Amino acid sequence: MSELKKKPASQWLKTGRKDDLIITSKGQPVAVLMRIGANSLKSIRSLLRSVRALQAQAALQDAAAANGTATLSISDVDAEIAAARRSHRKR
Repeated sequence: MSELKKKPASQWLKTGRKDDLIITSKGQPVAVLMRIGANSLKSIRSLLRSVRALQAQAALQDAAAANGTATLSISDVDAEIAAARRSHRKR
């Protein structure tokens, strides 16, 4: 965040730079400040939500590959679900 204090957004906008400004905290990226058109806010937000969903899907796929569940057949998945439901009903 100290970078934002050193280089306020208003200054970035005045420079006319077209590239994005990466906001960091303790040396780690935490946000991106990007120039957009006034008419594109809705579509940009929708696009960002889609990207986040794809990132979440990729993370789930990576986790499934790491723990071996990615290779389960649909019948194995159905059996796991049925067992979990039976276990839940017994409580």
